[in-house]
Amino acid sequence: MNFKFILGAFLCLSGIATQKAHAYFIASEPATIRAGVPTDVFVAGFGADQGNQFLKTAILAAKVSRDRFPERQRVIISPVNEYFEAERSMLANAGFGFRKADKDELVKSRLILAMRYLNAPISSLQFFGHANTYNGFRLQDKRDRINHEDEEFAQIGSLLAPNAIVVFNSCNSGWLLAPTGAKLWRRPVFGSMTSSDFHEPMSDGQWYEHNPGSFPENLSRIGQTTSVIRQSLDCGTRKCLRLRPVNTAYYDDFGRFSKGLGFYKVFSPVESLIPQALIHYTLLSPTVTPLSKQSSRQEMINAVVDWMCPVDKSSKKRNACREAIETKAYETNRTINFFSGTPVACGNTTCATIVKCNVLKAVVGAVPCKTVDLDDTKSTVFSDQMRQIMKGLDLFEAGQLKL
Repeated sequence: MNFKFILGAFLCLSGIATQKAHAYFIASEPATIRAGVPTDVFVAGFGADQGNQFLKTAILAAKVSRDRFPERQRVIISPVNEYFEAERSMLANAGFGFRKADKDELVKSRLILAMRYLNAPISSLQFFGHANTYNGFRLQDKRDRINHEDEEFAQIGSLLAPNAIVVFNSCNSGWLLAPTGAKLWRRPVFGSMTSSDFHEPMSDGQWYEHNPGSFPENLSRIGQTTSVIRQSLDCGTRKCLRLRPVNTAYYDDFGRFSKGLGFYKVFSPVESLIPQALIHYTLLSPTVTPLSKQSSRQEMINAVVDWMCPVDKSSKKRNACREAIETKAYETNRTINFFSGTPVACGNTTCATIVKCNVLKAVVGAVPCKTVDLDDTKSTVFSDQMRQIMKGLDLFEAGQLKL
């Protein structure tokens, strides 16, 4: 789909009134990248109405990578959102040195060139930003996104290490971006089947959506903390952010979707890669506890609960989900579900519900996209993914994962 219309809406869409940026940068840790060394790459899209919060999520994810995979290198690629010097300072404070600052826009061809320039196998690739089923992931200019039909999108596969994972931390990325990427690249790819929102760690040690009213009134944002990584980390003034799917079906200017999932769904045409990918993602994810490749099984399960279970103000759904994981209720109840709505049914490569978009409707202001059920199969995605996670944990404990 080559149409480049965008309507402003929620986190998934880009603000229309925001001034357009005309520069991007590449930063790395260490400052000198060594050829051939596994490298985690973090791509932060232009924030528009979200300011530099996508960059903040990329920085925290990079700190998690440093903590849990110290043998790897890290690269952040991002447009300038607000002020170059301020964002450069943010990266410097996080231990990143600048490799390149370009006054041109971050278009998809430059993204591919930047990753090729590293001359290193990409062990993980994470995107943080606006995305939709309509025309893909926004890098910088909202009219020139990277989507699942682009030649540049297909080229990403040649840059990935054999054990790499790709994560689209963005809205509705599980409908087209993730399954198409998995098919083209033959790597596990994670995506959201609904909207995504920012989370922050709060004073009870849990993460909540950062919007007012989304967490108990008696809680406050954590300041100095080691609950995310081992290093003391300043999480004040919204410095510690992660992106997660919301626990309701997408309902906004870009569509009225009937189904969704409250966690990232992994797609892979090679089923044997899925258990390792799920553990790989768990280790790369900002969670409720510091982790390492030497973490105990219980520490890993706590982290799995954190990203597989819904975040809710009362914690009722989260606690019910935790109990189901700890008691392995998902093994006997294949359709167990903690989504606030109807969960979508998916296999390893496709789903029983698809999204269809009518581009012309966007012109007159009508909703351009909708979900269409191909089958009335009940969802077993939560159970299926948990069973694969447990396979991965068995391999993790046995020291058989190649991470």
